[in-house]
Amino acid sequence: MPALNSQRGVPSAAVVACYNAVPSVLWSGLALGPLAVCCYHYVVQPWLWGFLAVSLSAYAWPAAWLRRLQLAPRAQVYRRLGVPGLGYFTQQGALVNRLLRRRYPNYRGLVGRRAVARLLSTTYQQERFHWAGLLFFLGVSIYVGAAGQLGWALGLTVLNVGYNLYPIWLQQYLRIRLGH
Repeated sequence: MPALNSQRGVPSAAVVACYNAVPSVLWSGLALGPLAVCCYHYVVQPWLWGFLAVSLSAYAWPAAWLRRLQLAPRAQVYRRLGVPGLGYFTQQGALVNRLLRRRYPNYRGLVGRRAVARLLSTTYQQERFHWAGLLFFLGVSIYVGAAGQLGWALGLTVLNVGYNLYPIWLQQYLRIRLGH
């Protein structure tokens, strides 16, 4: 039986982390599996190191840069693109929260200003992760496309949009909804 805070009937942080890990592992496996196969078969190692170095630079980008890279200043643009729908199926998303509340009715994902501040900080961290992924996928897609593997290039581009571009937009949308 999962650990439970007996005073308030809410799940422990470990239980919440496990629930949130499921969509992360699922989406990462679906996107990174084909990427790994493609890299193994078609990309020479020096290029892989180069793509990795360029993509990891996104982790050093300050929040001000991320704000400048924001798609739009208003949530309406993101809604038109279907970004909130993606949020349903992600970690800390509506589905995970619904499942947690079903089992732990007193669970609330955000309680207080500190939790909102943590979420705001997390959006920047997750956006950097997806920018790094977007750059890596883009480099590999261009490389394999130039090498004549157009099917792989197209497939990786589609995966890049779903695994990186939309999640970047989701983090931006969340910050708009938080009022920042």
